[in-house]
Amino acid sequence: MVALGDTGLKVSRLGFGTFDLGSPSLNISPEEGGRILAESYKLGVNFWDTSDDYGSHPHVASALKRVTRKDVVISTKTGAKTVEEAIRSLRSSLRELSADYIDIFLMHCVESDWIGECHRVLRELNDVRTTGIVKAVGLSTHSVTVVKEASQFEELDVIMTILCKADQAVISQFPEKIPLEDGTIEEMFSATELAHNSGKGTIAMKVLGSAAPPVPQLSPSPAHLRRSGGPGRAFSPSAPSTSRAD
Repeated sequence: MVALGDTGLKVSRLGFGTFDLGSPSLNISPEEGGRILAESYKLGVNFWDTSDDYGSHPHVASALKRVTRKDVVISTKTGAKTVEEAIRSLRSSLRELSADYIDIFLMHCVESDWIGECHRVLRELNDVRTTGIVKAVGLSTHSVTVVKEASQFEELDVIMTILCKADQAVISQFPEKIPLEDGTIEEMFSATELAHNSGKGTIAMKVLGSAAPPVPQLSPSPAHLRRSGGPGRAFSPSAPSTSRAD
């Protein structure tokens, strides 16, 4: 278990990305998905990541019936572009998750040309955070520029971004190899270290990719095995997708 930035949340270093649970092609029922997530908790994984467009909220809701709510950390995301849309998405997510609160609420797939407006939305979401419905807010991105700029946002608690090598694991089987919007993966590691040093919770996505094809044996790079205080604080096994699924 490691600290997620200055959020006060304690998460397992390895997280569970739930994109695949909601994939129609895999036909995983909410009941089965709930059992899978509950089993991951028994194995020590207390951080589950979802989104309002994954279709996996019912699976997470099923899992929450099997564990004590305060013992797990739930992250969900929204593609909303205004604070009004974000609040509607948040309320809908709470209903779908059958939850009273969400630990981490992220603006989904923030691109560099929207970072200024995203900052405004995050500032306005602070009012929601003070109610206790959300414990931490932030964003997910494929952009080095966004990570660098967002690391300086006082209103932001968490940044989720790509931290993997394109030739690793299942990711190498996808034609676009989960491209960065800008910069290189080495620059992304540096940008994420900057965010970490600024007290932001940093979550690596696309580390393992989808579990659909067989995963080759890997020798993880040292950057993926950072010490407890390092920038790669929590890893979310995630499904590659052009919509930036985590």
